[in-house]
Order: sequence, then C-alpha cells, then structure tokens
Amino acid sequence: MQIYVVDSLDRERIVKAKAEFQAIIKDPFMLNSVILVFANKQDMKGAMTPAEVGQGLGLFELKNRKWHIQGTCALKGDGLYEGLDWLSSTLKEMRAAGYSSVGPSAF
Repeated sequence: MQIYVVDSLDRERIVKAKAEFQAIIKDPFMLNSVILVFANKQDMKGAMTPAEVGQGLGLFELKNRKWHIQGTCALKGDGLYEGLDWLSSTLKEMRAAGYSSVGPSAF
C-alpha cells in the first residue's frame, strides 16, 4: 500500500510531485500496491481540486491499479478518515480475494 500526500496549493511543484510519484509506483515492489493520494489544503483558496491533482500526477493513466484520491485539510482532519476508510475497505477486499496488497503476486 502507498499513501502519497500532495500540497494542492503548490501548482508549481506538481510536475516534480508527478516525477517522484511515478518513480515510486514504478518500483518493482510497488507495482501492485494500492494507492491512496491525499490532495491536501483543500480549504485554501486557489488549491487544485482532487481531480486536478490526479491529472497532474498521472493517476488517470494508471491501468490495473487500485487507487483513490481524497481531498483533505490535514489541520482540520477533513477527508482523512474517508481516505483511510477507503484504504481499509480495499485492503480487506483484496485480502478476502486472496491478493497481497504489495508485491508481484497482487494482480
């Protein structure tokens, strides 16, 4: 499993965030991992929407990967439980189906 947090307010660094994110998810040990992205600072004016963050990271191009992007405001706790609930449910579903959440045998 992978949890990745993005500063939704920092539009200038989304290209760098994408490069780092893509490098992580292409690591052989992460190829089949479940991905949760927190698009943080959603309470700030000018923040990218979760969809914009997803586009910026290349999430919509991922095939055969389980991922979710959740808008958050870490200071208030908004969205954190929702994202972690998704992650927990997804991992339980995968475990029940006989999949490992990490490693080459997951899918």
